[in-house]
Amino acid sequence: MRTNIELDDDLVREARKLSRAKTKRALIEQALATFIEVETARRRREAYSDRLREVQTKLSGLRLRDRPSEVLRQDRSR
Repeated sequence: MRTNIELDDDLVREARKLSRAKTKRALIEQALATFIEVETARRRREAYSDRLREVQTKLSGLRLRDRPSEVLRQDRSR
């Protein structure tokens, strides 16, 4: 996709110092790829946190028995 944009020269200069990119195009492509990686990871963590909260909510009402022998006694009495 061909696009003309005006970039902040100071930002480009600083990014080129930190990058191995030889051209502005390569620098922008690297920046976009990094953005996609970071954003995908953030969304994955967010979805995981949401699912974890749901499970914790469902489990909050459960009570675990103290000993396995309690389970056996209850089963025998039935």
